[in-house]
Amino acid sequence: MRIILLREIKGLGNKFDIKQVKDGYARNFLIPQGLAKIATEQTIKELEAQKAAWSKEEQEIKNKLETLAEELSGQEFKFTLKTGKKGEIFGSVTRDDIKNKLSMPNIEVNLERPIKTLGEHQVEIDLGKEMKALIRIIIEPLQP
Repeated sequence: MRIILLREIKGLGNKFDIKQVKDGYARNFLIPQGLAKIATEQTIKELEAQKAAWSKEEQEIKNKLETLAEELSGQEFKFTLKTGKKGEIFGSVTRDDIKNKLSMPNIEVNLERPIKTLGEHQVEIDLGKEMKALIRIIIEPLQP
């Protein structure tokens, strides 16, 4: 049976791909789950229109993310941590701390482990759609 994928399915294909699958797989799983629909001449024509609109939306989103990445790359974010009399640091800056400071819920902060040293650090931010930005994190001691 020929189907049109409505979402990306790992191991099968990407959104809007036309695939040949076994009838049972299509009828019992893909179509009831809303992952695919049967490919007829009419649905293929509809697909082409949807594909054009979807690619236009995707391009707009990528352009916005590109602009956001450029804006973020030039910014620095300051954090303060408590320090002891001998210079030891109490606490750290985590992914969640950085996310909260940026106030953007849909981003991913690429930080292997929390930052526990004073000074300047470069942190990569994943904005989605393969867009990334490097931001500067400055950690200063808390002034008593």
